[in-house]
Amino acid sequence: MIMNAGFFINPIAGCGAMHGMKGSDYMKMSECKESVSLGLAVEFLKRINCENITFLIPSGDMGETAFITAGIHNYKVIYDPAEPSTSMDTKKFVEILSERSPGILVFFGGDGTARDIVDVHPQFAVIGVPSGSKMYSSVFAISLDSAVRVFNEVVSGMVDDFVSSEVIDLDERVYSTGRIETRFYGELLVPNSSRILMESKAEYTDDYVQDAAEYIHDHMESDVDYLIGPGTTCKSVLALFNQKGSILGFDLFRNGRVMETSMNEARLYEITSRSTRMIISPIGGQGFLLGRGNREISPRVLKKIDPRNITVIASPRKLENLKVLYIDTGGEKIDFPQYVRVLYGYGK
Repeated sequence: MIMNAGFFINPIAGCGAMHGMKGSDYMKMSECKESVSLGLAVEFLKRINCENITFLIPSGDMGETAFITAGIHNYKVIYDPAEPSTSMDTKKFVEILSERSPGILVFFGGDGTARDIVDVHPQFAVIGVPSGSKMYSSVFAISLDSAVRVFNEVVSGMVDDFVSSEVIDLDERVYSTGRIETRFYGELLVPNSSRILMESKAEYTDDYVQDAAEYIHDHMESDVDYLIGPGTTCKSVLALFNQKGSILGFDLFRNGRVMETSMNEARLYEITSRSTRMIISPIGGQGFLLGRGNREISPRVLKKIDPRNITVIASPRKLENLKVLYIDTGGEKIDFPQYVRVLYGYGK
């Protein structure tokens, strides 16, 4: 029996992170030199089981280009988006797809893309392949590899149970005031699989993290570059020096001063060396250490940093709700330790 599976790509998803932005919602395709999501889609198609599936897709960079590149022919174009495509094309495609009652929809994007799908209120399940600058919603696979596996499980009948999961995104009105908060936009059905991240980003107060920040403050070295990661937890270190940085970006800190803020991937790659120190914090509720909310740290940047020079900081409350820390490098292999120490107090 042939299964119909929807498939589409947000071609500019993930480009925002490369430019030091926390989203691609307002970017133009001309600003995206290389489509991150298109590359992931091609890799996905090369690795899945395509037997007995007819993919229902948009034309061009929203879908057909990936199939042609991957050498996959069992697809049918059901929508022709504008060039370049917009969020309205996402909604129109999902509306047309809904009339075909697909068994599953695979999409490549981030929270903004998931929001566009929610607006149409589809009745079918989705698999979000993490491709955006931010993926705080709980509708995304843990990684590209996880997306491949869960898709194969669904089409083979190994997974036939679906559950509702949250779609959330940054509240831009609150972000404009210098704070990070998320808003709930709706729910989508996802396969009930351990390979799908079932928890959305959770907000925690930074109670007791001050001791950890003070420990970092007291042990910082002179004439050494520190990359201070996004989030209020990491920025609490800067506050002890009466310095401010970008709440959602990376700041270059040296000798008690913020030297640069909101650096993009190219700039981070340029300034990073084996002696560079990096301070990051996992995402509350999800446990992502790298690959969500800090995608400026690309695999090539990460390879330049000595893992021993990475300090992970978190409040005890955040850690109480995490069983594991995740790293998503888009399928690229990197040398990273299996276990990391997490600083949660003064030297603890």
